[in-house]
Amino acid sequence: MNLEAIQKLVIEKSISIDIEAGITLQIKNEAFRPGTVRVHLPAPINASWLKEGQLLDSEPMFRMASVEDYPQRSVYYNERLTENTPFSVKYAFTSTHTYIKPDINLIDSTQQKEFSTEEIERFSKNHHCGCESYTALPQDAVSILDVIEDRGITFNEDYNLYIDQIMRSFPVCGSSTLEKKIKNGTIAYAIYKFIIENFTKMGRTDHNIAFVAMCRMCGIPARWQGGWATSSPVSPLMPNSSTNIDDGEIKAHDSKSNAIKHDWAMVHLLPYGWIYVDCSFGSEALTRNLSLEVTNCNSDTPSIDNNVQIELCEYFFGNIDPCMVPTASAPGADLYPAKDYERADKIFNVYGEVELVPDKLGAEGHFEGYGLSLKDYESTVSLAIIF
Repeated sequence: MNLEAIQKLVIEKSISIDIEAGITLQIKNEAFRPGTVRVHLPAPINASWLKEGQLLDSEPMFRMASVEDYPQRSVYYNERLTENTPFSVKYAFTSTHTYIKPDINLIDSTQQKEFSTEEIERFSKNHHCGCESYTALPQDAVSILDVIEDRGITFNEDYNLYIDQIMRSFPVCGSSTLEKKIKNGTIAYAIYKFIIENFTKMGRTDHNIAFVAMCRMCGIPARWQGGWATSSPVSPLMPNSSTNIDDGEIKAHDSKSNAIKHDWAMVHLLPYGWIYVDCSFGSEALTRNLSLEVTNCNSDTPSIDNNVQIELCEYFFGNIDPCMVPTASAPGADLYPAKDYERADKIFNVYGEVELVPDKLGAEGHFEGYGLSLKDYESTVSLAIIF
């Protein structure tokens, strides 16, 4: 996470950041075979905070790119290689964010969307895991049908059992509690606190997918996004923090990268509409007891006084790291064009996906292609931040 950008956003209430995002992929020499190489490199999706996007470079030039709102967007290469050469692409855009501090009491006192018993039952029958999202935040009211009719994720039986166990252990997720005595804002915040306080202890890393699942169980529209986050160390401005920590859930695929795989969530709560939630970074902030020193704030902002410390975990209910780059809006969605062989990362494409069809004939007299795993190639992801 980029704590300098977070602090600037909280103090100034809005932020505009110029970002150059690039990824370079090369097959390891021991895994390379001359022949046809197909590569999918991640591409930024159509997110509300990304402005003035442009392609800076592609080497070689990609054959096609998915549309901007494709659930797992990528640029696609199909090249015949006699020598092991890299694939790379670089983008530039402006990232703009506005800081909000959600008032749970205000959410509770605002009339939320009404959901029928039948609609809530459809959530339960779908295991609450249809996490496909729309990346542009709609200004108009959203229906529960927008999320329950999305293509769901096919989780294995063990994961569905795990989700069911989590639901039973969390009291507000039972259908009997979905009365107007408990408002959506209280439920969503309680789910957030439950996940950041318990999931790391359980050894779980899928904080935000579970948040989306649990919100939907309670009839609250929730959606998912994933992409790149910066892996910069904790800022010296942060008290009670250690240095050289590993941000996020998965380390960069290559030591030269300064970006990591990360995901986050969105939840629809009136009067704010769609707000961002990051249970993963929230859990990290809570575990490390991180707080944010806020100075030189506007005196007309009653929610934040001058020279105060804000618990960083509270920031991530309503906001995300402004330096993140979204590349996926549906975990488990297919790439376009679809791969012929097994994915290296079945959740979402962050480090690139590679298929190889060697020139040499296989034992059965035809060209035997295969998909490469993450250990067979190196990916360097870089995020250059200017603000």
